[in-house]
Amino acid sequence: MIPVLFPHLQLSDLISFFQIGKKIDNEFENQLNKKFNSKFSITFSSGRAGLYNILKANNIQNKSVLVTAYTCCVVSEAISQSGNTPKFIDTKKGSFNAEILKKNIRKYNSNLGAILVTNLYGITSFSDTDILDIDKNILLILDDALSPNHLFSGAKKTFDYFFISCGVRKPFSCLGGGVVFSNNEKKHSILKDYVLKTRKKMKTKNTIAQFILSFSFFFAFKPIVYSFTSLIRRKTNLLNLFFNEKYNDIYKNKPEYYWDMCDFQKRIGKNQLKKINFLIDRRKEIGNLYFKLFSSSYPWVKQYWKMDTPYSHIPFLHPNRNELQEYLLKNGIETEKYFDYFIPELKQYKYDGKFPRAKHLSDHIINLPINVTLSNKTISKIATTVKEFDICIKNNKRKKLF
Repeated sequence: MIPVLFPHLQLSDLISFFQIGKKIDNEFENQLNKKFNSKFSITFSSGRAGLYNILKANNIQNKSVLVTAYTCCVVSEAISQSGNTPKFIDTKKGSFNAEILKKNIRKYNSNLGAILVTNLYGITSFSDTDILDIDKNILLILDDALSPNHLFSGAKKTFDYFFISCGVRKPFSCLGGGVVFSNNEKKHSILKDYVLKTRKKMKTKNTIAQFILSFSFFFAFKPIVYSFTSLIRRKTNLLNLFFNEKYNDIYKNKPEYYWDMCDFQKRIGKNQLKKINFLIDRRKEIGNLYFKLFSSSYPWVKQYWKMDTPYSHIPFLHPNRNELQEYLLKNGIETEKYFDYFIPELKQYKYDGKFPRAKHLSDHIINLPINVTLSNKTISKIATTVKEFDICIKNNKRKKLF
């Protein structure tokens, strides 16, 4: 089985994980700042917790928050939990990211508290330049949850805050958690003061549960075990909560918003920082190879994908997405439909409006395998198998597919 995603965990990460009792204090944050050339950073239990705290700290309450209709639903969940209302906008043509124009801003300007710019799949062409001229009272936040690529760029000068997720399958993984960065001293102080007042200590039973869960990831994603992990995921509901958050209750109490990362997660993150350049460079190489293999057969790739991008996922669009996924699985290639929804269609939001581009993406998306241990030969095999599927479809040989 060729896995779609798994964390790049090595022996050094396991050793860091088991250095129980070793205090890390602010050492991790200091190294994050140094590595990503940021002035300030604060760690949280998740990326969504970081967003929640940003909004609460800045007294954004009963406001509208502009966000793309096509992103992970936990983003809009954090907006709702903070006492605000997500206002959705469609993606722009030929992009997985939102089209944020002055007309969008003017529509909600009287009650607009923040604009959340989301950079999906590691592709950084995320928005038009209209947002640069917004009212200074409106928070500008960059959600770079799936890739830390923007942290190397000049984007930090534009945004009040930007945050990343350090989840299990992310390019930079602490096996959970999130980080908020800022280069604005005033904005950082506002957030830090709020966090110091509200932060709660994780209960011992929750810490132990997180420790056991994190430890299991060191084995669950190993090739010899992963086929079993994947089978459980496909055949049962045991892993649905971990892998699919689309049915989250947006009004449920979320104590984890006030928790920090655990020390063992920070130790893993500190060790991951030592190899972050390798992880990013290898993902760029994999993305470039996929681009070269697919761009001639699928012209849309030249619009949606970018060269030299440290992809978090490889987002492939196909009109026969479900059949393609089944065919690839039959050939030992695992994929994901991520995200196979757009947020306004979820029942917990009950939002009126049309988002045709977001719907198109959610109806056609399938994520192809990416991890830094994939060989170029394996990537070529994946591309060849996708093309074989289309040849069979074209020749009306559906029965031969399975």
